[in-house]
Amino acid sequence: MVGRRRSVISTDDVELGLNLGRAPEELREAGVEIDDIDIVPEHKMRSKAEEAKFMEDKVVVEIEGDEDPNAPVFVFAGHNGVSQYVERGKPQVIKRKYLYSMLAAKRVKFASAFGKDGNGNEFNRLSGSGQTAYRVRLVQDANPLGGMRWFQEVAAAA
Repeated sequence: MVGRRRSVISTDDVELGLNLGRAPEELREAGVEIDDIDIVPEHKMRSKAEEAKFMEDKVVVEIEGDEDPNAPVFVFAGHNGVSQYVERGKPQVIKRKYLYSMLAAKRVKFASAFGKDGNGNEFNRLSGSGQTAYRVRLVQDANPLGGMRWFQEVAAAA
């Protein structure tokens, strides 16, 4: 047979129902349940693997200072349960997935106004405003698919 070899079985061959059972014993002992497992169909596997590899690329970033005198010197960046701390004001090498998390992080503030309206009814108005949590500067990105274009797309979507 010439061409693409067919795998013996793939996730496309299995019908997924609502009752998927339980994760194997070894995984349950580690705290993993069947709901924690994402099944990726074979036809989507290549793009998911390429995306995962892309997010593991290393980039050089610098987190700018904050106006808040009590702001931490080391900024927490977490991605899928794995964390890393990045020092402000110093160019550092980090994985792209942490940069993605920092770009997506938001700081939300609420202002509260109490008072009475013209009829004597009391009110409480909450006005929220959001902004990005960190000012991040991309210093270097060696991947031709990444760089400023990727940075701008992610920042615009966040």
